[in-house]
Amino acid sequence: MSSDVFDEADPEAAAPAAVVLPSLDEFRSMSGYRRDDAYLAIEREVRRLSALQAAMVAEVASSLSFLDDRHHSPGAWVQAVANCTRSTAKARVRTAALLTENPMIAVANDVGDVGVDQLRCLAAVYANDRARPHMPEAQDAFVDAASGLTARDFDLYCKRWLAGADPDGAHRDHELSRENRRMSLSPLGAGFMLRAEGDAMSGEILAEVLDAHADAEFARDIADRLARYGPDAVKYPLARTARQRRFDALIAIMLKAAGSKDSTDREPLVTIHCNEADLADAFRDLFDTDDTCPSSEPEPAPDPDRRSVRLRYCETASGVPVSLRDLAVAALLGSVQRVIDDKAGRVINLGRSSRLFRGATREAVLLAGDRCCWPGCELRSGRIQIDHMTSWAGHHGLTASLNGAPMCGHHNRAKHIGLVRVHRDEHGWHLHRPDGTEIARRGPP
Repeated sequence: MSSDVFDEADPEAAAPAAVVLPSLDEFRSMSGYRRDDAYLAIEREVRRLSALQAAMVAEVASSLSFLDDRHHSPGAWVQAVANCTRSTAKARVRTAALLTENPMIAVANDVGDVGVDQLRCLAAVYANDRARPHMPEAQDAFVDAASGLTARDFDLYCKRWLAGADPDGAHRDHELSRENRRMSLSPLGAGFMLRAEGDAMSGEILAEVLDAHADAEFARDIADRLARYGPDAVKYPLARTARQRRFDALIAIMLKAAGSKDSTDREPLVTIHCNEADLADAFRDLFDTDDTCPSSEPEPAPDPDRRSVRLRYCETASGVPVSLRDLAVAALLGSVQRVIDDKAGRVINLGRSSRLFRGATREAVLLAGDRCCWPGCELRSGRIQIDHMTSWAGHHGLTASLNGAPMCGHHNRAKHIGLVRVHRDEHGWHLHRPDGTEIARRGPP
């Protein structure tokens, strides 16, 4: 490279340690956790390069060097140099600003402890003007969560934090969604498009009904395939895809209602997950509206398990944040079931509701997580099985919610034949091979 483009390296500067990455041939000879670690090494190098790229964008922004070639902004410079879209350039500039203002997150990003999806979630939090000033105080919590949680759980973590950092905005967004609820059905070529928008709790009601009917359609496909192919049925695909079954489930719901135009008097059940501290805060915020007249009740001691007062755990079963005001009203009215979890996400209290549980132990496990707990498996709803983490027959494990794990049939059978050991803590589910190594281990090695 010519010296007029890059300055000569400082001879006193220590040379960076060479990163030795596995080759494809080496990868082919590996198995088990060694393959996991090899792939993760590549992933960390990709993250490190992305971090370096973000630092370059931050340097361009702070030095104003984008003006040298008459670009309007750092984003315009990124768009021109990388030949990317405006939205991509804007996202890169925002990420660079996030890392500049939050050095602990930047360091974790530099060494590859923060993935691309986790950085995207953090950038979405940073984009909120009201929440942005509070991010520096929670940097360590964000870094721990980014390396210790799955990508899906970290996304929920960021939404919870944002709901606490901007409670007025969260409540305002919920009210706006409710006020702007709408539905449209439009022709689309030889077909049509159905679009519905509304508030999160209404969405939970619709999802519960639709999921139940989709599961019924799935069971029908299973029965039809078995009747047609007999014992070899599992070798053949189902007649419909999951999306097709979901569409047919919607049609079935509509046909059931076609015979009547009367409004229903059925009370829907919506499940809200929260912890005890946030439930107490919800009632305090609802009733103690006059700041000049403090409540006679003493202020509760800080919860040592809550890393940040802005980390609110108040959401629907699918992870959509709910404002504390809505939680308090729902708890008083009793039309919404509240589920109080401990710090590991295990159900410790089921609130009252108009509908009693059937199979309460199973329901308690599913309320703590309705997806298969195997890493990378997102199967959920009626096809989930509940089994003991500590074996009932071999190790006298209790048939209780704290000893239950949700798994799809395929992974539950793998556990039964001794391929994995399952446990859960505050960071989520962990599955270990017979040799003690963890499947899809999270966090730095």
